[in-house]
This record gives sequence, C-alpha cells and structure tokens, in this order.
Amino acid sequence: MSGDYDAEKRDQLLKQTAEEYSTYLQVDATPEGVAFDRELESMLTRLEEYGSLLDRTRSESRHTLDILVPQVYSHYQVLQRSFQSIDYLEVLVNRVKEDLIKMEASVSQAEGDLGSGHGFTTVIKPFFFKREQLPTRTPVSPQVSFHPPEIFHAKDYFASAAESSDASSLRLRPSQ
Repeated sequence: MSGDYDAEKRDQLLKQTAEEYSTYLQVDATPEGVAFDRELESMLTRLEEYGSLLDRTRSESRHTLDILVPQVYSHYQVLQRSFQSIDYLEVLVNRVKEDLIKMEASVSQAEGDLGSGHGFTTVIKPFFFKREQLPTRTPVSPQVSFHPPEIFHAKDYFASAAESSDASSLRLRPSQ
C-alpha cells in the first residue's frame, strides 16, 4: 500500500507541478496580435496606394505620349518658322550695321575731302553703335568724285505681299 500511496502522491505532485508550469506558459498575445493586425492593414493600404499610383502614372504616361507629345511637336513646328524669321532678322541687322559703317566711312571721307569742320556722323553714330575711330583722308585731287557704297535693299530681305500667304503680315526671307 505504501507503493500505491507513493505513486498516488507522485501523480498528484506531478499534476500540481504541471498546473503551476501551465500558468507560466499561458501568454496573452492579444495586444501583440492587435498591433500585428494594425501594421498588416497599414502595409496593405500603402500597397494599394502604390498600385493605384502606378496605374495613374501609366495612364498619364500614355496620355503624355499619345496627346501631349504630338501637341508639343506641332507647337515646335510652328515656332520653327519664328526661329527662322529671327535668324533672318539677325542677318538683316548685321547687314544694316555693316552698311551703316560703310556709309559713315564714306561720309567721313567726303567730309575730309571737302574740308568740313564738324562731322555729320557724330550726330547719327551714337544712336546706333559705338563710335569707331575712322581715319580721315586728305584730298587727293582738286576734283573729288563721290561713289556711294552699295547697301542692302529691303526687297532682298522682306517678302512682298504677293509672295506672302498672309498679306497683312510682314515676312522675312533669306537674303539672296
């Protein structure tokens, strides 16, 4: 009987020890589970937002490629004509500057040949360009002849109304 008693006591002791250890192993994971669920929901929301952003970007890229790029290109083609006109105008301005320098040199030569006391070019030149020092020549012969320099002609730079498609606008054309 003492053997049964010891076995019974041992079983009871083992049962009591198992119950005490089971209280240590019981964990309340509810707060961690709630935090995990919340973080999972947040990640899923961000993933959906990212997916919709990618879809929107794809559709806007398609819109850009299909609609906006052709519009930009057509505006560029229209501006090409303006760029060309600006280039022609720049050529014209340079030609006018060169011809003005030639005319000033010619007038200075005539003033030197005729012995004029004050220069006509000193009045005109400051309006356009910096005054350059031009050499004045003394008369070579008592009989002086004047040969005007060749200068530009407006018809070489501007299209006539008949040439222009829009008669009300002034069209520059390349010089000959």
